[in-house]
Amino acid sequence: MLCSIGVTQQMGRPFSLISKEREYIPVLLLLLLGFALRSIYTVSLPFGLNQDEASAGYDAWALLNYGTDRCGNELPVLLESWGSGQNALMSYIAVPFTAVFGLCEFSVRLVNVIFGCLTLIVFWLTARLAKGRGFGICALFILTVCPWHIMACRWALEANLLPFFLLLGIFFTMRARENKFFLFGAAVSFGLSLYAYGTAFFFLPVFLLFSVFRLRKTLDPVIFCSSQLLFSVIAVPISLCHLLNATGDAGIKIFGFSIPELTQGRQFATSVFSGGGVSEAIANFSEFLRIFVTQSDSLPFNSIPEGGLFYFWGPTLAVFGLIMSLCTRRDCPVEAPMRDAFFAGLICAFLIAPNINRMNMIWLPVAYFISIPLYFLLIRIRIWSLIPLAGMIACLGIFLNSYKTQFRSSEYFYPGLGAAVSYVEAFDPDRVYMSDYINQPYIFALFYSETPPSEFIATVDYVDPDGAFRQVRSFGRYKFGPAYKANGDFIIVHRSEISNYNVIREFGSFAVCTADSSGN
Repeated sequence: MLCSIGVTQQMGRPFSLISKEREYIPVLLLLLLGFALRSIYTVSLPFGLNQDEASAGYDAWALLNYGTDRCGNELPVLLESWGSGQNALMSYIAVPFTAVFGLCEFSVRLVNVIFGCLTLIVFWLTARLAKGRGFGICALFILTVCPWHIMACRWALEANLLPFFLLLGIFFTMRARENKFFLFGAAVSFGLSLYAYGTAFFFLPVFLLFSVFRLRKTLDPVIFCSSQLLFSVIAVPISLCHLLNATGDAGIKIFGFSIPELTQGRQFATSVFSGGGVSEAIANFSEFLRIFVTQSDSLPFNSIPEGGLFYFWGPTLAVFGLIMSLCTRRDCPVEAPMRDAFFAGLICAFLIAPNINRMNMIWLPVAYFISIPLYFLLIRIRIWSLIPLAGMIACLGIFLNSYKTQFRSSEYFYPGLGAAVSYVEAFDPDRVYMSDYINQPYIFALFYSETPPSEFIATVDYVDPDGAFRQVRSFGRYKFGPAYKANGDFIIVHRSEISNYNVIREFGSFAVCTADSSGN
């Protein structure tokens, strides 16, 4: 009780000190900084494409031009992709950008850049609604300089759309306390999140249960049932897709959309439903705690040591922020959905084999709770607050310098591969060989050659047709495999594999070669 009173008194006074006129200047400056950090050098940082980016981009191009994904599924609710599926929402959103800019790195990454910038706006509005204008500015500052969010916005992983749609749903849920019609906005946002990333199926049941219990005395039955019906209509196709694939009855159409038959259900690859039981659930949660404390999952495209997820001070502040939020829960009831989201994410940590991407439903609540003790500190030390703020800006500078250095030529994005494929395509050769140094090299061949899906389907030769991540032996003019088996008019290999081949031209980390010495 004393904790609740003390925190409320210290935090409550400054909320009214910032007028609307004074609020918008720092908000505008932070938004401009945030937009710049997420959009400048979109194509060159990271330089190249990751295989998941190329996959989502090519399927967007295929949907635009042929109405199918690369496997021939008409308007699929889930992309068949590698065989075990890939979430479709990002590819559908990318369709108009692909129509305007063509199939390229920019059109693929523009989706996450835009929605990342929108996340900054919604996060500010959410924090402002919960605790006032001053806290809204503080929370916006934290997310603006957040390494996790900056990195997530700068490459086109489809999973990185999930935080935005969940946050938008949380914001509408908060607004529903004053206007119940906002439940319809929450229904649409949460429904679309199911198409952004499959982990939403674990998060939403828990979060919605918390929300319904908390709002049970104020819910309007008609509006509540209508919003649930709207959510159900949106959710049915993707839910049916997972259900039919689990029972082996997929491969049908519903409402004009295809439900593709996958080689393996995604839930078995990412959760305790693969058969590990209680021991796996405990191991999952332990791994999540390790990721939270160390701010790394050992995947260099998710975090780097110089920034982690929220810098070295982030996890400690988040724990204090959660405690402070719990202490003042009766004084700030609007904040409850953010706590619900955090605890729903913790429960998901038991069910999902965690890495930073799979647990991305929890990182925005973490950023929110980091902001609580930081704001509490800043309003107490007043003019001296410039010192910790300067330290945080210094942390941002160190992170950006390391990020620029590492991702200008990160091998995980195959720098130069696209230029090498485009160079070869200009010669219209009969046979091109690509080294399997590249993860799923065939998707880069599809992306940069713009091969029609019908040609791919007619000529593709899978190494493992029933594999969860099918490997392609060949399609059309392209053949894939170890560099030492290379044969063809042109050979595309990593620089480390050049060996005795005759190098025609080098592009970044890759070289176009021929097997003979003539250079033809």
